[in-house]
Amino acid sequence: MAIVKTTNKQTNTSGSTPNGTNGNTPETKPVDRTKSVVNQGGAPVVRRPAPAVRAGQRGGVQTAPAARGSFVKETIAELQKVVWPTREQVQSGTIVTIGLLIVFGLYISGLDYVVETVFTSLGLFPK
Repeated sequence: MAIVKTTNKQTNTSGSTPNGTNGNTPETKPVDRTKSVVNQGGAPVVRRPAPAVRAGQRGGVQTAPAARGSFVKETIAELQKVVWPTREQVQSGTIVTIGLLIVFGLYISGLDYVVETVFTSLGLFPK
């Protein structure tokens, strides 16, 4: 499918009208502003099927044997760039997480107790 950008045919005037005839002279020629973005040469486009990708190939291009093993090397290099937390940072993060879990657990338990008490006193929730 070709993408074609078209505009209306316009008359080519230089802004001034020769001999005061409002641009209706034989000197003005229509300008075709139709442009093909894809097929500018006008030759028919023949689509070729994509080559089959086999093991060891990327996008139809044979990969070098050295490039196959480079994934592990690159992964190790990236992991060495990571700034790992210290033991103290991991311990403090763990303590904060456990503390927050206890606080939120107590909060939810308190809300559950209050709601159960209110519903029981109103007779909406059996004992």
